[in-house]
Amino acid sequence: MLRGMARRSSLSYREAMRQLAPGNARLSQIDKVLSAGLLTGGALSQGATLALLGPKNALLQAVRDFTGNPAGRIRTSGGKSYYELLEASHTVLALSAFFDAFRDEVGPGFDRLELTDAEKGAVAARDGRGRSLSDEIDDGGFPLPSSVQGLGESRTDVENAYVALYDATIVFCEGLAAWPEVRRGLDHSSLRTRVVERSMRYYDDRFDRLAADLPEFGFRTLRQALEHGVIDNREMTAKVVNRLDALEDLFENLAALHGPVPSAVTDPLRDSLDRLAASMTVVFKQPLLRIKGIDFHLGIPTVEKGFISPDFRIAEYDRYAKPEQEDWWKEQRWSADLVGFLSDYLTDPESLHRPLLILGQPGAGKTLLTRVIAARLPAARFTAIVVPLRLMTGDKNPAEQIESAIEQIMDDRIRWKDLREASKRTTVVVVFDGFDELVQATGTAHSQYIERVAEFQERQWELGFSMIPIITSRMLVMDRASLPYGTVLVRLEDLADQQIGDWVRAVNKENEKQAGFRPLVARDLLSYGELVRQPLLLTLLAIYYNEHSVDQRPDYDISQSDLFTGLLTAFIRRQVAEKSPRAPSTEERAAQEEQLRHDLAITAFAMFNRNREVVNRAHLRADLACFGASADAAAPPGDQLGPEQLVTTAFFVVYGPDDLQGEDTRRTYEFLHATFGDFLIADHVLNSLRDLAELRRFLRAGSGAQLGTGRFRALLSHQPLVKRDAVMMFAKELSAKLSPQMRAAVVETVVALLAEARQRHDIAGIDRYEPSRYDPVRLLAAYTANLVSLAALVAGERGVLHTDLMDESTWTSTVRLWRAGLDEKGQLAMISWLGRDSEGRITAVRREQLGNGLNVAAEEARLVGDITAYGQLQAGARTWRGHQPESFESGRFHADMVELATRRWPVPSLNTLTLYDERGYRRLLERARERPEAVSSTTAALLLECLAEDGRQLPADLVCALTRVALSRLPMSVTAPAELIVSCPYLMDEFPDLLRSVGAPEGHAVLHALILRTGLSRLPERYAQQVSAVVADVESRLAELPVEEAMVSAEMVEQFADAGVGNRTALWLLIALSGFPDQAWQKIPPAAMTRLLSQRRPDEFLDEARLSRILTDYLRAHGRAPGDDTLAGALAELTAFEEARVVPPADTT
Repeated sequence: MLRGMARRSSLSYREAMRQLAPGNARLSQIDKVLSAGLLTGGALSQGATLALLGPKNALLQAVRDFTGNPAGRIRTSGGKSYYELLEASHTVLALSAFFDAFRDEVGPGFDRLELTDAEKGAVAARDGRGRSLSDEIDDGGFPLPSSVQGLGESRTDVENAYVALYDATIVFCEGLAAWPEVRRGLDHSSLRTRVVERSMRYYDDRFDRLAADLPEFGFRTLRQALEHGVIDNREMTAKVVNRLDALEDLFENLAALHGPVPSAVTDPLRDSLDRLAASMTVVFKQPLLRIKGIDFHLGIPTVEKGFISPDFRIAEYDRYAKPEQEDWWKEQRWSADLVGFLSDYLTDPESLHRPLLILGQPGAGKTLLTRVIAARLPAARFTAIVVPLRLMTGDKNPAEQIESAIEQIMDDRIRWKDLREASKRTTVVVVFDGFDELVQATGTAHSQYIERVAEFQERQWELGFSMIPIITSRMLVMDRASLPYGTVLVRLEDLADQQIGDWVRAVNKENEKQAGFRPLVARDLLSYGELVRQPLLLTLLAIYYNEHSVDQRPDYDISQSDLFTGLLTAFIRRQVAEKSPRAPSTEERAAQEEQLRHDLAITAFAMFNRNREVVNRAHLRADLACFGASADAAAPPGDQLGPEQLVTTAFFVVYGPDDLQGEDTRRTYEFLHATFGDFLIADHVLNSLRDLAELRRFLRAGSGAQLGTGRFRALLSHQPLVKRDAVMMFAKELSAKLSPQMRAAVVETVVALLAEARQRHDIAGIDRYEPSRYDPVRLLAAYTANLVSLAALVAGERGVLHTDLMDESTWTSTVRLWRAGLDEKGQLAMISWLGRDSEGRITAVRREQLGNGLNVAAEEARLVGDITAYGQLQAGARTWRGHQPESFESGRFHADMVELATRRWPVPSLNTLTLYDERGYRRLLERARERPEAVSSTTAALLLECLAEDGRQLPADLVCALTRVALSRLPMSVTAPAELIVSCPYLMDEFPDLLRSVGAPEGHAVLHALILRTGLSRLPERYAQQVSAVVADVESRLAELPVEEAMVSAEMVEQFADAGVGNRTALWLLIALSGFPDQAWQKIPPAAMTRLLSQRRPDEFLDEARLSRILTDYLRAHGRAPGDDTLAGALAELTAFEEARVVPPADTT
């Protein structure tokens, strides 16, 4: 969608007045009028006037009294009422600006517009959209400027609302006896423009005055004006550029809002919440990289001194959003002012009705960012809580997760209900950190989780509380998540050169007094490319870089796996040296280093195989024992640390919270970042495969021993590696470093392991290793899935023939075994990673999900080579248009509908369909009458679309009966309502709502109007007039309506040109058309394009550069090239093109 739908305030005008002046005697009297029906005449006495809305009446005077000094009540309010007052003050400000402007343009005659009893029926008159003045006033058309949209879009919302309000006011006035005399002498042709322009001037002036007293109103307009270059404030721009203040200005902005007056009553729970708030600020004194017991020889700045405020991109979720795709994000709005955005968002009433989703790549700093945000929120207005989702079980609802998080931090059980009451005068900001880690920890997709959080948020609002949820996640899991429309999406950008330079300066300052320290050079670090663009990798690279002498610093083309290998090797070596009580021999040191590396890998598997990001001490001890030298091995001599002590003192293993499973209170461990665990798993698996390949070659040489694979099998029999994309990417990089001979040997080894996979009696690999309950189907499914994935990965780009892995029947049963044994996330991961080409080669390359995602059953058929099943499943799934059947009956009825749609024989030249096809429609009607619940909304939409094509050739009674069936199921068809009206106009008599449904939802309105416009000539006269009125109404609102990419047509250029749309509206249409340049540009004649752009007026918010680029592309498609790259040059060339196409009249002399 190129334009968002018009935003509306959640408060009506009447509700806004009640919020602003509760108990006001004048408003109480007028409220009776409003409650009885504003301006409908029901409660108005004889002689009442339109001046009820004018500057002399009590209502507007009360508005003036309030908007003259609103700051007091808003400043001292809190929680839900704070946001309601903000919204209410804006609503009455906007309406008062309009009616003052209307009066000033109409002049003194305004006060003569009397409303008599005889005219009360006329004042309810509705405009072409079926809207009355009462509807427009009382329907919340003036939301606060959005914290998400740009300045131009925000002003357009207000401007469009004024246009609609003007139209309804004129319709109202035309029902008054005095209006003809009052309008005499007015320039009615330009009155609308003048009223709207004056309204905008009054609105801007009053908004600015209100912003002087209320910073909330100033945040967003100032930020947006800076971003759009409308104002030039170098001092403020410099503050935005300063990224190393740990969002200090966020606290300053929000603290300036003051806060509600604290209660005089001491509340013990409030004391607990104060301690919770204080605990949040601890983050500022912690180093950016939290470590324990190890000296890096490089001082890491604290969060307060070294946190980098990231750049970001922002969008709102709609049906066309693809937040999991990098290319989609490149088209979204970029910003560097995170403090400004957060100040806007946290004071935006809309934030109380939708989640904020912060996305980023691993190591982008999502968790640290949200902890800093939570710590910066002033306790007088906000109660901040951070919920680490990786530590939560999937069966808990948001309230239970919040309670668990508080208990982990405070060691105090606080119920959500009690917390909500104690913080009623503040807004609760809940950070749900790590949605992707919740998915990983539970093994299920949790596709509805974010919607559950949104529902929880809305429920709190309905109960009288204000809550803002912030959810963090990696981008990759977004392809399986269901998001509510309107969700605010923020994507953290990679670090820019300047940010890296600022960070390097902070590190150098932290280490300037350290003897022998060689300052880091930003230019050198930048030479490592993408490795330094994520905060975590930048920090690790700086540590690694500092570890090496000048002549031994790492090559600039190292990969992530190179970096992690170097870090792991260096710090394991130091760990062993520093923790050993005596200097070990070379052999002992090598053995200890190898043991620690092994034990760290077992620690990573301990978490991975339990589907969690943490492992408790008991489980870790048991796992290490299973994979140690022997279960009864003697204790290490002297004071030497054993494997458990060594592994849990490694710098990248940190203490987690107490165990959540509830056996008893035990210490838990987690990696500093999940990426460490991912690398350790990939490294261990590749090293093990290489060792097994070497051992197999040795055994084949005739040693007589057997290949021992029990431990390897045990580790790979619980979870498919493809569930962690980072594991697969590390494995791919590591395998690429193997020689071609070794890669071939590894693949041969995997084939041998697959051959014996079903034959071994010890299906679990080794005894006593039980990270999950014993399930032989799951164990075998996970093990074979991992072997096949590894074979395809190590084989390289061309992959491996499935028949080289196993015979055809075994392959088919193995693939189907994965469906039976793997959990939902494992199945989706397998079909996302494994592909099969036409030759039967299996490759391991992660695919982006397209359309409605991957169909598990169809992709399984593809892997086994079942072309018939694959084609049928793919085609069948797509007829459901992203929905699912509700029952077996609905599935069967949909199949019948699809059969009719695909097997009927169109005969447009005949007056009637073939009798065979008519019988098909009648049988479908019989089944629908027998089982009406079997007709799904998707099936109903398909039925209406078929009727739109065939209805003209079917009996009217049959068409009416089938239409009744379809409309009862609330179908969402894009084209059917309009096409049905054109092909079967008699349906408007039978179903009056059919014509009224045109333009609903708004995303379909433009296409509906175009269809009806084109079909008007085919309609009987008695229908044409009704349809013309609807078309005219829709086309009068083209500036307000969204243009959806999937519903755009080249013929809309003529439609928009005829409507005389302005600059920005024309550009929105051209942007939509530019998505189909090969199909669109040749269909649009230059005369139509010229007319579309003929209404150009000065517009400070018009993106002239983009319009110029699109127009240049259009001209080039016609073989024309502008003289320069400017918009003026493109328009001049368009004029020349049009003139060249005009054929001069023939010379008859």
